[in-house]
Amino acid sequence: MKPAGLLVAAVLLAGAAPAGSAQNFLDRVNRLKGKGPLAFFDADYRRLKAEATAVGKSIGSDRIAAEKAGKPILYCSPKARAKLGSMEFVDGLEAIPASQRPGMSLKQAMLRILQKKYPCRR
Repeated sequence: MKPAGLLVAAVLLAGAAPAGSAQNFLDRVNRLKGKGPLAFFDADYRRLKAEATAVGKSIGSDRIAAEKAGKPILYCSPKARAKLGSMEFVDGLEAIPASQRPGMSLKQAMLRILQKKYPCRR
């Protein structure tokens, strides 16, 4: 790649949301939505699904650990492994203000969505 091409690539990458951020995840989801049914054949579809599943398992494990340790839990679903549909998750991401998503990890975003769906009443 020529130096000018490297500069253009660097400028484009600098404006992108950080990998692992809620905004980056949502940007990738929206790119796939544009492909319609062909999105299911895109390798990024499997990566997005795996990322969301891993984050969900991590949050569920955190809740189980908090319960065992007698610490407060951060969301109050009937089960530690809460149910959150894929479109429900995407809608929840879109509901988070755009100004907050780039600096928010996917785990923080999912936890916020779960807290809204399963608030703890004290």
